[in-house]
Amino acid sequence: MPKLSRRQFLATGLGAAGALGAGGAITQAWTLLSREDLIPGAAPDLRLPPHAWHTTDDRLSFAAIGDNGTGGRQAMAVAEQMARTYRSEPFGHVLLLGDICYYGSVEDRFDDVFIRPMTPLIDAGVTFELTVGNHENGLYRGDPALAEVEAELARLGTPARHFTSSRGPVDFFFLDSSAPGAFTDTGEAQLAWLDDALAQATRPWRVVALHHPPYSSGRHGSTSRLRQTLEPVLRRHRVDLVLSGHDHHYERTVPIHGITYVISGAGSKTTKVRPTSITAVAASTLEFLKIDVDGDRLRGRAIRPGGTILDRFELRARSGR
Repeated sequence: MPKLSRRQFLATGLGAAGALGAGGAITQAWTLLSREDLIPGAAPDLRLPPHAWHTTDDRLSFAAIGDNGTGGRQAMAVAEQMARTYRSEPFGHVLLLGDICYYGSVEDRFDDVFIRPMTPLIDAGVTFELTVGNHENGLYRGDPALAEVEAELARLGTPARHFTSSRGPVDFFFLDSSAPGAFTDTGEAQLAWLDDALAQATRPWRVVALHHPPYSSGRHGSTSRLRQTLEPVLRRHRVDLVLSGHDHHYERTVPIHGITYVISGAGSKTTKVRPTSITAVAASTLEFLKIDVDGDRLRGRAIRPGGTILDRFELRARSGR
């Protein structure tokens, strides 16, 4: 039986015997103990040159990772590869595509799920920005869930549940796609905000980041209701790239109305994916994204632990907006 940290052990549900009954708690614990994503692993132990990247008006390198919040061996393997990639090809920013904390509150688990795996990048001065995921809110609605979201945003210095960020030649737009964030009056206000923000964007590239994928061939599938409301705005403003997580696989779509959608949701665990008519590349494997923008060209790679390349793609900025 794998050895769990104290926090992972508590997260299995053994402390919930009063709610589940002793038998139910033990069954839940054994189920979780068998999960690969809970097996403890060593944190990356690399010293990286600080601030080694170079961002200019027409150049930017960044990474993206989703659903990385287990603190287990698989999460550590992905984080170590991110650090090794930085050592040879530095990047100054990471987009966190939601679900940065599983199996407990972020206040209890932040060191395990974020600080320990990301320490080499943090020490190098890399910055992080977060999109709100369903394990932060959507599955656990109410005041405690909202408090958990606010705690995560505060921990990472994220300014709001949806916001813009501009770096080099890229305007980023971070959305809250959780329930109820995307599907209530709050969602309508967020869409109006996005419409205005995209209309005011001036940089050559427009990248939208959110947790739930508008298109997916994985376990959860496409978020159709979100797609119906969001896609007209993305099309109207000729967005180049949409990044998401939620489904625990990698998938890049063929261009859909000129927009490329990429799921990078295998930062610590994997689920099955079956390619469909929208799929250019898909695989159920641990990975993260490394993206380099140079003028009107964007080059992306999905990188597995160990450094093998799962996918390479290149986009051209959509001129004549």
